[in-house]
Parts: sequence; structure tokens; C-alpha cells
Amino acid sequence: MGESMIRKLSIILFFFLSVLSYQLFAQYQKVNSNGLDVYYRIFGEGKPILIIGGGPGDASDRYVSLCELLSPNFKCILVEQRGCGKSSPAVYDSTTISVALTLQDFETIREQLGIEQWNVLGFSYGGYLASIYAHFYPASVSSLLLMDSMGLNIGMFNYFIDNIYSRLNLEDKELIEYWSDSTRVTNLGNHAITERIRAMMPGYFYDRKKSLLVSEVIQDSDFNFELGNWIWTDIINRNLDLHEMDCNYDGPVLILHGRQDPVGESVPQKLSRYYKNSKLIFIEKAGHYSWIEQPEIILTNIKEFVKVSD
Repeated sequence: MGESMIRKLSIILFFFLSVLSYQLFAQYQKVNSNGLDVYYRIFGEGKPILIIGGGPGDASDRYVSLCELLSPNFKCILVEQRGCGKSSPAVYDSTTISVALTLQDFETIREQLGIEQWNVLGFSYGGYLASIYAHFYPASVSSLLLMDSMGLNIGMFNYFIDNIYSRLNLEDKELIEYWSDSTRVTNLGNHAITERIRAMMPGYFYDRKKSLLVSEVIQDSDFNFELGNWIWTDIINRNLDLHEMDCNYDGPVLILHGRQDPVGESVPQKLSRYYKNSKLIFIEKAGHYSWIEQPEIILTNIKEFVKVSD
């Protein structure tokens, strides 16, 4: 066997082992938190970043691409939030699903991993949840990264859907109407709602073509709509409106927000005023999923921010 062939085989073997090691490292781990097994995965090595996905009710698989973007530089801890996917209780009610229990889950994972403080990155609803976590557990958070966050409260829902609809074409709207038919919703349940989300996805993006990266891989199992009902009820009943609460976190905050995000510009601006030690960066030519539309810009800003804030 020639030297060049040996070299090629060595490279192939190294690549195979690297991929295998990565996959094994990202296998699910679990921790028992208040009687529920809560699952999480770890991607990469380096300074720890807790990744809090959106929804509420999104399966953690929807955020693997974000972890893959960051994992060459950071240890990303991606949580399957309470009530989602593998972290689902036998019964959904106020004793098994709440914001407080979810925050305690994060703390239990942090303690199990032996992490004194971690960077916390929240996307969309996860951005709001990250802010709530930093409010109640400020000593656990070394820095806060809010990516296309829904903000300090649920106020943006007054116009969020309208902004999405304004970007859709006629075919998108016809599909939404089709899947919103009461008979289909009754007969097909979550599948009909998932198809409606798929039809709405172009309205979340600056670049319609890039919306296909999300919409073409959406599955019914990606969403748990029952969870959302309990979480929104809990937020309203407890009046978890940070705008009406004194800021309890004074660490560094990075606010990354797509310029064309249907959430609008007032939400990140309010976040920037709320957090005195914050930096607001608008990501040009990006909608709600800014890390999908502008991955290099997102990665560069996060690397620089975490480096400076430590």
C-alpha cells in the first residue's frame, strides 16, 4: 500500500472517529428535577452556554443547528425543556408545568454538571425565559445573550402575527386558510397546526429561500401545543412582566436582533434600556431566525462578547 493511500485512509479514519465522537458526546443525558426526568445534550467544548429554545413547546432538535454553529468554540448545553419531547410528564397540569419548575430544571442541570456560572442564550420565547431565569437566579448567570427575544413580557403578540402575515404571498395565505379549517383541525389536531406554521414560515424570514431550510424539515413532533397553554396561563396568572419588575441582573447582556424580525425594533430597544450593562446589535438582512440567515455574523458577535465579558 502506497504512502499516499495510507495518508488518505488515515484522514478518512480520523474524520470518521471525529464524527463518531461528536455524535456520542451529544447523546442525551438526564437529570431528575422535581420528579421529572429532564433531558439535555452537550455539543462542543469550552465556556458553557445554556441554550434555551423557543416556543413554548419546541423540541430541542429545532436548535441543534445553533449548537453546531457555536460548538467549535463553546460547550453548548441544549435542554429538552420540561413538557417537550423526551422531558414530557405523564400528566400536564399546573403541578408539572410552570415557569418556576422550568427554571429549577436549569439549576438542577447546572449543579449536576458542576458549573458555577454559565452564559445563557435564549431565542424568541426562550429569550424571555432566559431573562426570567437571570432575574430569579442572577448568581448563576455569567452573561445573558438574547437572540430575537420576545422581550420583557407578552406584549409583542399584539402585532407579531400581523407582521408575519404582511410578508406572506397569496399562496401562503391560502394554505393557512386551508389548514385553519375547523374540520381539519378537529380531525388532524397537531398536524393541522404544524402545517399552518409551515405555511407561515416565510413571514419569519428576510430571505424567503432561507425559510425553506426550516419549513422543509418541520415535523409534527417538533411542537407540543398543550405545553404552551399551561405556560401562557402561568405567565398571566403570576404576572411575570419584567417591565413591571426592577432589574435584578446587572451582568453583561448581548441583544442580537434581526433588522427584519417581525417582533419589531421596539422590543430589543426596550431590552437595551432595561439592562444597563447591555449591547444591542441589529443583524442586517435577517428576520426572526437570525442565526440561520446570518450565521457568521451571529458567531462573530457571540465569540467577541463572551471573550470580553469573561
